Amino acid sequence: MERLTKNQTIPFVNIAKGGEEADYARIGKSTIFDLVLNANVVSANYIEDEMPTDSVNFYKPTLAQELATIKGDKAFDYFYEMLYELPLGEELVHDVLLVFAGNKSASDAAPSFNAWLVPATVVLKNLNTVDEKILFDLNFSGNITKGTATVSGGVPTFTPVA
Repeated sequence: MERLTKNQTIPFVNIAKGGEEADYARIGKSTIFDLVLNANVVSANYIEDEMPTDSVNFYKPTLAQELATIKGDKAFDYFYEMLYELPLGEELVHDVLLVFAGNKSASDAAPSFNAWLVPATVVLKNLNTVDEKILFDLNFSGNITKGTATVSGGVPTFTPVA
């Protein structure tokens, strides 16, 4: 059995300005990875059943981040500047590419991995210079586009599933 390790699910954030070609920064210097699915559970208490029945009608994933304050790291530099500028509204919406590198395709010659491409709202939280971290959440919104991704030289390429 193979155990999945922390480096096998790779979050990228598109830091390109609107209309420009995607420019993905890998969030790699984070000290946490906790993808919370936030299932919306609805209970129905049918008269024929002794106990209520639960169903899930949607998910609202969030990915909290504690990014190390390392100048020169593409992701840190971007989020540090964002923290300084304090953007609002649409300026906080970025595409997130989440590459599930633990799920490799059948071809080892040019491996591709399951991936999600989803818009997310960046919610800036804290700059903690004592612990040397910038904290923010990526709140997924809209629709998740499922597909595959390859990563070459740290640069991802996403292909949606038809």
